[in-house]
Amino acid sequence: MSSTTSPASSSRWPSSSTVGLWLAPALAFVAARSTGGEAGLACGLFVFAGTLWLTEALHPAATALATVALAPLVGACTAKEAFGALGHPILFLFVGSFMLAEAMRVHGLGERLAGWLARRARRRTSALVATSFAAFALSMWVSNAAATAIVLPIALGLGRGEGDDLRRFRAALVLGVAWAASMGGLCTPVGTPPNLIGIRALAAAGTPLSFAGWMAIGLPLGLAMWGAMVVVLMARFGVHPRQPLPQAALPVDGGTPRPWGRGEKAATSAFAVAVVLWTAPGILELVGVEGVTAVKARLGEEVVAVLAAALLFVWPVHGPGEPPRRALSWEEAVRIDWGTVVLFGGGILLGDLAQKTGLARQWGEALLLASGAATPWAVTALVTAVALLLSEVASNTAAATLVIPLSVGLAQAAHVPVVLAVVGATLGASFGFMMPISTAPNAMAYGTGQVTMREMIRAGLLFDLLGYVVVVAGVLLLVGV
Repeated sequence: MSSTTSPASSSRWPSSSTVGLWLAPALAFVAARSTGGEAGLACGLFVFAGTLWLTEALHPAATALATVALAPLVGACTAKEAFGALGHPILFLFVGSFMLAEAMRVHGLGERLAGWLARRARRRTSALVATSFAAFALSMWVSNAAATAIVLPIALGLGRGEGDDLRRFRAALVLGVAWAASMGGLCTPVGTPPNLIGIRALAAAGTPLSFAGWMAIGLPLGLAMWGAMVVVLMARFGVHPRQPLPQAALPVDGGTPRPWGRGEKAATSAFAVAVVLWTAPGILELVGVEGVTAVKARLGEEVVAVLAAALLFVWPVHGPGEPPRRALSWEEAVRIDWGTVVLFGGGILLGDLAQKTGLARQWGEALLLASGAATPWAVTALVTAVALLLSEVASNTAAATLVIPLSVGLAQAAHVPVVLAVVGATLGASFGFMMPISTAPNAMAYGTGQVTMREMIRAGLLFDLLGYVVVVAGVLLLVGV
């Protein structure tokens, strides 16, 4: 009976993507009409993109492209303004850093770092610390998904063995890698797309934050959350300091690191050049070195990223008698995540429209009236919570794109420093520790089969709550009021 009725009953209900395709234009029309004016057009575009992102009716990048094309069509802006967002200079910070990350991947630099840390693990606690910190460190500079993909096999190897006790240990390892990858992304502007969305919003609001300035906030908070995560996973999965690694766990690379290759040296050098040029101007400016401001004006973060990537295209890495080989070929470079670049461009357009049309101010005033949040603490806590909740059901980039303009409007309406609200919302958008669908690292951890949905939700809920407290308190402490 069930075999004959099940297909019919299931076909009676459209998929969420189909519902999203129908709902997006209808809701956008209602939002535009109810808001009215230029702000109404911007609101309609926000609702259109947000509905498609939340229902996953289209690929996120395709939604961003459609939104960019619709903006001049409905009269929200000119075509030059709309498509200019896809060529914004900050997008090339992504392009350059993605190419550096691709060179690191091609030449195995990530595996070297992860293996170096894992070889130093002697007990289960040290294995959890080593593998999660490897993912944390990598994701500061490469995508969270790439960092997870590099470290997960090492973590699974360290937890190899039979029995429920080891199965729980492997669950802690894979969750540690996935969550640490998300937290490492908080530490640098290039670690995850929401960070650049937040930095862009701060610049538009007249409170720019440099590369080093972001790291001064993100790195301490990321490290604090990583430490809290280790404690949570040890408590939830019964990992104790005195437990030895299982006998079946084999040393990575046979216990002996491979010699450094020419490609690894080139990728490391180009990466080091980028990090120094990204961070040094901000540090020198803090200590009062004269002339740094003029250098910063010429040597922006996006300029540094593209120059470091260009260095890879001319750096020869072939040995004597080998075919000519550069540190990065164009065929390898084009494999970067162009979808994220396009998605970020769409987010820039929506953020600009929210400010230009006054939509962000209207949203902020409405949220201020509804919530009563009028103090720095209340505003930061509210926008961080909204971003955190949205990140559980949408991508972190989509969550940041939707919440950050709202946080700017709320802060301005409440006469609270914009930097508090924007940083809180930006970091909150990179949470999403409860569900496999929340982030790519979560999905990869769940896909190993070593952690159940129930385990992920229970541990993730605890970590969400703990991380929320750390972020709100940390932003208020580090940013100041």
